[in-house]
Amino acid sequence: MKRGSTIFLRREVQLLPEGVLSLLLWEPQLEGRNVNATLFEIYFKDLFLAYIYLAFVPFFVGLYQAFKILGYARRNEIFFQRSVRALRIIKYCALTTAIFILVAEAY
Repeated sequence: MKRGSTIFLRREVQLLPEGVLSLLLWEPQLEGRNVNATLFEIYFKDLFLAYIYLAFVPFFVGLYQAFKILGYARRNEIFFQRSVRALRIIKYCALTTAIFILVAEAY
C-alpha cells in the first residue's frame, strides 16, 4: 500500500473516535428530557445512556484494531497472522456493536 494513503487513512481513523466521543458526551445535554437536568443527573442516573456508552466500547476497540492493520500495511506485513487476528477482532466487534444496537432498538 502506498505510504501516503496509509498515512491519510491512519489520520482518519484517529479523527473518527474523537468526533464520535465528543458527540457521545455532548448530545445527552441536548435531549428534551435533560434540558433542565444537572450534569450528574444526565450522566449518572440514566441507565440507557450508560448502556449506550457500554455499546461503544467494541466500536472503539474495532477502530484501534483498524489502526493497527494500517500500521501493518505500512510495513508490508498485511498477510501475517497478526493482521488476520486483528481482522477477526474487528469482525467480532462489529457483530457485538450490531447486537447492542438491536437490543437498544428492542428496548
